[in-house]
Amino acid sequence: MSVNLSIITINLNNVTGLKKTIESVVNQTYSSFEFIVIDGGSSDGSVQLLEQYAEHIHHPISESDNGIYHAMNKGIQLATGSYCLFLNSGDWLADANVVESVFSENPQADIVSGDIYFYDNQLGQVKWLVPSPHYVTARTFFSGMLPHQATFIKRSLFNSLGLYNEQLKIASDWLFFLEALLVKHHTYQHYKGVVAYFNMDGISCSPETNSLPRREQRSILQQKYPLFLADYEYFDTLEKQSNQWLASREYRVYNFLERTGVIQFGVFCRRVKRSVQRNVLRLF
Repeated sequence: MSVNLSIITINLNNVTGLKKTIESVVNQTYSSFEFIVIDGGSSDGSVQLLEQYAEHIHHPISESDNGIYHAMNKGIQLATGSYCLFLNSGDWLADANVVESVFSENPQADIVSGDIYFYDNQLGQVKWLVPSPHYVTARTFFSGMLPHQATFIKRSLFNSLGLYNEQLKIASDWLFFLEALLVKHHTYQHYKGVVAYFNMDGISCSPETNSLPRREQRSILQQKYPLFLADYEYFDTLEKQSNQWLASREYRVYNFLERTGVIQFGVFCRRVKRSVQRNVLRLF
């Protein structure tokens, strides 16, 4: 029987995170999906957990692999759903109804992307809500990317564009989305709702690999799309300036004045002053 969705989860020695991911999937009210778990040969109890949930996992694989994207590609090759969703170990779906909600809108676009919560496990709270864009532009990829854990990708795209580049450590999904949407002009749709929670303990948020995404992205553009590079650097500069402003003492003062209403009061007084001046000038 055909299914609408293949949920692909990759894992390596993260039994606690894997359990949270699995539970969020098996509790979905939607039924037209298959669940694929690609484990990299874990030794922490993850394999036993897969056995515990065997009736809910259509393709449980546990064997060594060559990294994140090699594991994802294994999942893609097993997938039979019309769409693929990559929900990494430690990430979880927003609620039990979210997949049903997405497919109740009868998505047709090649790539459908929803919003995502960044969750800080150390603080035990949501750090940011990151919405997907309503429309994709170059800035979407030069200043950020689509949230992989909240993005539904037509499986047929992997047939036409190829699988994820396994030579990259962290930017292969970024490259795939860039080529699919900016280069090949495949269709895009924004699902207006939170699809998943992203666990900030992963490689993409690690201080040790903080600069890796931008380094890989620059390397990709230099090799494949050099005409994009100038715009990429421009947006990168704007982002750095914005971060410097947000971290500055001046911004903290400005933010305090805005929250306390001082700035709004000052703007009001200035408008009153200009109105009085105009009226006085009319008298003469």
